[in-house]
Amino acid sequence: MNYKLIIMTKTKNLLLTILLVCGATVWGNNGLKISGRIKVLKPTTLQIKDMNEGVVLSCIIGTNNTFSTDEINIIPDVYKLYLGETEQNIYLENNPVTINGYFDEKNPEQSSLSFTGIDPFLTLQNYMPAEKDPDIATISTSVKGKLTPAMASALAYLANVNDYQSNKMLLDMIPEQDRNSLSAKWLVNRVEILSHQIIGAECPDFTFIDANGKNISLKDFRGKIVVLDFCASWCGPCRKEMRSMLTIYNELKADDLEFISVSLDDSEAKWRKMLDEEKLPWVMLWDKTGFPKNSKTPSAIQTAYGFYSIPFLVVIDKEGKLAARNVRGEQVREAILKIRQ
Repeated sequence: MNYKLIIMTKTKNLLLTILLVCGATVWGNNGLKISGRIKVLKPTTLQIKDMNEGVVLSCIIGTNNTFSTDEINIIPDVYKLYLGETEQNIYLENNPVTINGYFDEKNPEQSSLSFTGIDPFLTLQNYMPAEKDPDIATISTSVKGKLTPAMASALAYLANVNDYQSNKMLLDMIPEQDRNSLSAKWLVNRVEILSHQIIGAECPDFTFIDANGKNISLKDFRGKIVVLDFCASWCGPCRKEMRSMLTIYNELKADDLEFISVSLDDSEAKWRKMLDEEKLPWVMLWDKTGFPKNSKTPSAIQTAYGFYSIPFLVVIDKEGKLAARNVRGEQVREAILKIRQ
């Protein structure tokens, strides 16, 4: 099939709408080769990189607008297609791919590119969740039996949902001997991380300093219900949530309950200023790693607990197992009372 991909954004990501038009794909049995004719305003580099940014194929689209890469054998997987600095994740197999059209790197939304040889990628688009919130989105079970092992791990990576069952389902579609691709290895790690974020899972331990400079670990509170709050001084909603938590703390405080706020401030001084201003009666800790400015590189604690924005609260039972996650206000109170039943 031939697919016309229209660039819909002004950012440096090729967020593409795929429209089916007439044509046919000539499937090859050899390797991946990219060729075509793209009108460019200046010589532009086309590259295919793997998920680790390793260059797989590269060529220059010159003033005559035609181009062709070498032909190589690849592991079917997710790759990154670069046109200049503009990038797009794409699933590729050992088939010839042609790209034709017009590309304006300064105004990518004005570009129009048509592709052949990406049928498997289109198949994956059919199973992408309509829901864009990764904390809500899931992968339909209708995918079972419809994808190759390589496509299963690629779908997991491209969809990037936080639902454990969806990721576990896709991993189970991949035999052990086929888990050598970069996306499969990513998925194995993803499932392991998410397994600690489902209700009833043991919560990952951590150690941060308190206001006295003493190292405090989550395991120190085993035997107590723990309300764990991730926050920062600069986060207005976090400060508001703390005051809501204070009401619950005063109502339900007892020897079996502990509140812990972990600040993701990048400055100890800012964290301590917040301590002086809020004067909260519970354990206040500081993760000096801070809050990453790039959402693609979450901190260790964000990865362990599966959150990318704050405030983020979880409730942990007396055995150190997750009782509730991503809760606020009344939900925190309800989770505490449920454990006490």
